Amino acid sequence: MITHELIERIEGEAVLDFKTDKSGHVQEASIRFLHFRGMEAILEGRNALDALVIAPRVCGICGHSHLIAAVRMLENLYASAGSAVKVTPKAHALREVTRVCELMQNHIKWLYLVMLHESGKLLGKEPPVALRALYASSQINQMSALFSGQWPHSSYAHAGGVTCDPTHIEVMQALKLLSDVERFIEKDVLGCKTENFEANMDVESLLLMEGDFGTLLRYFERLDLLDLGKSHGRFLVLGEDAHEITPNERSSAHIDFVSEDDSQTFAHGGKTYAKNALYRGKFYETGPLARAINTERSGVSALYQQYGDTALTRITARIDEVVSLIAYVRLLLTSLDLTESSFIPPVSIESISGKGVGVVEAPRGSLIHRATVEKGKIASYSIITPTQWNLGNGTYDSPGIAQKAMLGIESTAKASLIFRTFDVCSVCTTH
Repeated sequence: MITHELIERIEGEAVLDFKTDKSGHVQEASIRFLHFRGMEAILEGRNALDALVIAPRVCGICGHSHLIAAVRMLENLYASAGSAVKVTPKAHALREVTRVCELMQNHIKWLYLVMLHESGKLLGKEPPVALRALYASSQINQMSALFSGQWPHSSYAHAGGVTCDPTHIEVMQALKLLSDVERFIEKDVLGCKTENFEANMDVESLLLMEGDFGTLLRYFERLDLLDLGKSHGRFLVLGEDAHEITPNERSSAHIDFVSEDDSQTFAHGGKTYAKNALYRGKFYETGPLARAINTERSGVSALYQQYGDTALTRITARIDEVVSLIAYVRLLLTSLDLTESSFIPPVSIESISGKGVGVVEAPRGSLIHRATVEKGKIASYSIITPTQWNLGNGTYDSPGIAQKAMLGIESTAKASLIFRTFDVCSVCTTH
């Protein structure tokens, strides 16, 4: 039987096309993203610095990631043209604070506005009131805005640094907001201290947790989905610590092996506007689970060794990332040297020609911006977004990451829930 399901409660919309057997089990699944916005084409012909204003508007959730990717692209462009740009440790740290804030607020919204709501609906449960979660997310955005000026769609980062010059008071305000968010994570999300969570990350302990994260895992257990959702077991991180991890090997990753495949797009009579992102010609999972395995965070790594890339491991990795990033942001803020320069101006962009690439680990995974610039004007611009990696639409013989994870699930409703564990975003995908 063929069925179609519209996926809402995401950034944008998606449609899942299912082929099921007589018992309702999913035999095939394809993913369609229906909208096209042409952000790459909009950038062509413009001054290269316009990317700092337009690129953050690719997405309303991960605009800072697109900004930082665009900035890194410009700085790489300068370097390839023989005019290397210097960025102080202070400027780099401030960029990291805003990027990481974006990851944290995204994961909190995903937990409360998507996962608890959709899994509870399948069980007839009333979703928890999300006001405290939304308030915590707003505190994270306030912390980011102390340095970026606004959220979303900031353009505070430029080639050569950042436009802010924070005071000691602003750093103290950020640390206060961070402590408030940590208390929310401990009280509402985990139901315990973060150190207790990290020290007891086995399935028995996780299922006994009193917080909303524990509730989500118990929902998945009741739905018999906790140990399902396995995909290819191939992971990719392309940020500073770039690696590819397969079941048999871990090796350094290089952007030269990244490619796009448009054979499944509407332009070719296929099923989606989204192009597939491939590494060495294959689908690789990106995002929190890939990053946790890459950095060998002990709790998630142990879960992965025992349960593989199941819903249990994938969900836990996203929550564990929030916990680890709280400590990372605190370290960044307390280590800031406010006497350093925030911005070191580069030479005029109008004198620069060449190619540049910028790579960032965004909430959903590896984000790539590439551009060719001729005397300061953008000749071509290409973006590979994180959702392209995880939600690529492959073939029956070579399914994408989320496609494979949905195969064999006993109903389309449950398969759709597995689909959501990848943190779906369609507006980035259909740029």
